[in-house]
Amino acid sequence: MAQYNGYVSVAHDTYDAWRSATLGNGYNVDGAYGNQCWDYCALLWRQYGLTLITRPGGNGSACDCWLISKTANAKTPFIAVEGKNNIKRGDIIVTNRNQFSSTGHICFADEDYNGTNEIWTLGQNPSLHTTSGVVSRDKVGLSYFLGIFRNTAWQSSPTPPIPPIPGGRTEENGKKKFPWVVAWNNWKGYRH
Repeated sequence: MAQYNGYVSVAHDTYDAWRSATLGNGYNVDGAYGNQCWDYCALLWRQYGLTLITRPGGNGSACDCWLISKTANAKTPFIAVEGKNNIKRGDIIVTNRNQFSSTGHICFADEDYNGTNEIWTLGQNPSLHTTSGVVSRDKVGLSYFLGIFRNTAWQSSPTPPIPPIPGGRTEENGKKKFPWVVAWNNWKGYRH
């Protein structure tokens, strides 16, 4: 484990590169209150020359990143996404204050939404069940879910084009040019 104070450059081309570079390390980017959940997420904003804002002027809680400063934090490449059923791996999840946390929480989804009220995440200080102050994997409840910041730079690459069929045709234009190919393929699937 390494401890980093202040903003440092971290691999962030993909979520997996970010995860590999940060897992097990501690980050305190603002020099206040030790390694907080906000510090870890703020580190990613800084990689793009941005600041993750809790409240204008500072001194806010993790949940304020969404409740007060959602628009300010949703700057390219980040967008704000509503609805826990839209959670994708690599998204930054924000939860509200509750009886377990007076500040709420902000962390990375380490899996797509799974239809339950808990999700595997990557973050700092997520709960009492993990090593405090270092980036670790933990389950986080979604009962107090507020919203998602999605890093659009981490979107998957587009589907590759259909490879050409020998003779210079693609499968797609072959079907248009020779409709009997579609009928033949459908008939092959028919069993008596």
